[in-house]
Amino acid sequence: MKNFLWALKFLTIIPIDREDKIKPKDFGSVVCWFPVVGLCIGMFLFAVYLPLYFFFPPLITDALIILVFIAITGALHLDGIADTCDGVWGGWNKEKRLEIMKDSRIGSFGAIGLICLLGLKYLSLHSIGEISTIHNAFFGDNTKCISCFISPLLVNKCAALLLMPVVGRWAQVGAAGLSQYARGESGTGSFILGGTTRRHVIYASLLPVCLFWYFYGLSGFTIFAIIIIFTLVWIWYIKRKIGGMTGDTLGATNEIAELLFLLSLFIFR
Repeated sequence: MKNFLWALKFLTIIPIDREDKIKPKDFGSVVCWFPVVGLCIGMFLFAVYLPLYFFFPPLITDALIILVFIAITGALHLDGIADTCDGVWGGWNKEKRLEIMKDSRIGSFGAIGLICLLGLKYLSLHSIGEISTIHNAFFGDNTKCISCFISPLLVNKCAALLLMPVVGRWAQVGAAGLSQYARGESGTGSFILGGTTRRHVIYASLLPVCLFWYFYGLSGFTIFAIIIIFTLVWIWYIKRKIGGMTGDTLGATNEIAELLFLLSLFIFR
């Protein structure tokens, strides 16, 4: 439980262990809990979305749930994608890119990246409608009676909210286990990248695979394959730019994977 609680403290703003007494010995075992923490975040978003849905129009509800998502994670990964955009596209060599990424100030590339990411996330979530594949899965069979009272649109959105944080945190584990740390000195991502192996990636994959199968059936495996391919391509791209991963690029991996998951749902409408 120490590993889980530390992962929950690291990935959210939930006030756990304020005195910093939890010290996991093996950070590789900690990252295996990342998808589980993602599921906890998804359940929280689901619990918040339902009352918002019945009090506000869909346009406002979807915007509010994005804000809640940012708040519960402390904008940790958004900071990572902003720094990654500034560094990767603002520098002309590895050293300069890493230097820019350490700068706490946001540049034009970071601002553009944040606007595009949040805008696409909001539009994707708002546009989720009837997804036929969800009715061919076990989840669809279990929600046929519920759909008589609740809009299928709401059911699909809640399923997406549950899985989106899981996908992002799995992508972090995948990127950490299949790459190396780019910086010479220690940083936020060094302990994650240093302690994560391919074995941990396999363990962390068990929960997402089961959830995709339950919610989307065979199509879920295709969606998960898209996320895996993205992670591999992203690792290759970042390695070319800065020689490996950092804490910022892991955060960017999380955010882009979440967006890609939402976009992938439209392939199977």
